[in-house]
Amino acid sequence: MEKSNQKRYVIAITNQKGGEGKTTTAINLACALAKKNYKILLIDIDPQANSTGIFVNPDSLEKSLYHVFSNGTNIRDIIIKTNVENLDLAPSKITLAEIESMGINVDAPYILRDAIQDLKEYQFIVIDCPPSLSIFTINALVAATHVVIPAQAEKFSIDGMTGLKNTINSIKRRINPDLKIAGALITQIRPRTILTRTILPVISQFFPVFKTSISQGVVIGESHLAKKSILDYAPDSNQAQEYWNFTEELLNELES
Repeated sequence: MEKSNQKRYVIAITNQKGGEGKTTTAINLACALAKKNYKILLIDIDPQANSTGIFVNPDSLEKSLYHVFSNGTNIRDIIIKTNVENLDLAPSKITLAEIESMGINVDAPYILRDAIQDLKEYQFIVIDCPPSLSIFTINALVAATHVVIPAQAEKFSIDGMTGLKNTINSIKRRINPDLKIAGALITQIRPRTILTRTILPVISQFFPVFKTSISQGVVIGESHLAKKSILDYAPDSNQAQEYWNFTEELLNELES
C-alpha cells in the first residue's frame, strides 16, 4: 500500500461480548502496521484500559481520554509515544467510565470523530472498543472508516451479533454512511472441532469472515503478562505469524 497521498484509515475493533480478542487484536494490528513503517495511533476507548496497560501504567497518567470526553481537552495533549517505533497511544483509565453517568448530550456520539479530525499525520488509527454497545463504542463507529469484529467460534459469540450488526447498520444509515465492515476475525480457534466447523458458517451470515484466523495458545496470555505484542514476545509463534497474515489480508482488502 502506498504511503504517499494515502487516505487515512480508522479501524474500530469491536464486539459487544467480552473475551473475544478485541484488545489482543487491536494491539497486534497496531504493532504490525507500525513495524511496516506506517505511522499509527492506537486509541484505547475502553475504561478497563487493557491496551493502555501494555504500554504504560494507567494510574500514572495525568491526562487520558476521560479529559477529551469530559472537558474537550485536545486529544494531542493526551497522546503518548510507546516503546514501539511509529506507534503512539491515546490512553484510557478507569475514570472514563464516569462519562456515561454524566448524561448524554446531542454531541456525545461525535466527540471522538471531532477529536481525531485534524490528526493527519497518522496513516492508521486503531480503536480498541469496550465489550458493550456503549457511548464509547458508538463514538468509535461514528469515527471509523472500517470495523473489524474479533469473535470466537462458539455459540455465545454469535448470540450478540444481531445487536452489533443492527448498531453498525443504524450508524451507517444515520451518521456514518461510509462505514465499512472489513470482516470478522475468528480468534482462539480450535480448527478440528465440530463446533468450529458448525459455527463459522453462522458467523458468515452476519459478517464477512477473514480467511486468516488466530489459533488458541498460551503465548497470547503470556504476551499480555510480559506487556508486549505477540510479535515482540514470541515472533516465531503460530499466533505471531497469524497476526502478520491478518494484517496483510486487511491491507489487501483496504486496497481493493
